[in-house]
Amino acid sequence: MEKSAVGEHSVSMLNRAVMSLSGVKDVSEFSDARVMLKTTMGDLCIKGKKLSINQLNTENGTLDVRGEIHSMQYTSGGRDGFLAGLFK
Repeated sequence: MEKSAVGEHSVSMLNRAVMSLSGVKDVSEFSDARVMLKTTMGDLCIKGKKLSINQLNTENGTLDVRGEIHSMQYTSGGRDGFLAGLFK
């Protein structure tokens, strides 16, 4: 199971209400409107309403998020990745 936390990354979503992820290294920020994650494939921002983390296992790199999921976006370099791309 350790392989998931080290290399592979997957995302599964059911009805835009339940999201299961593998390859999660860390949760860097959490609120009911946004979850910021560090994954094996880069930083990931999940946005929505009434978001909650139902399960987080950093040993095997899995995470379950529930709520009203509106979007998910990978960023290349932290919070200012999008702005840095605009001003190149």
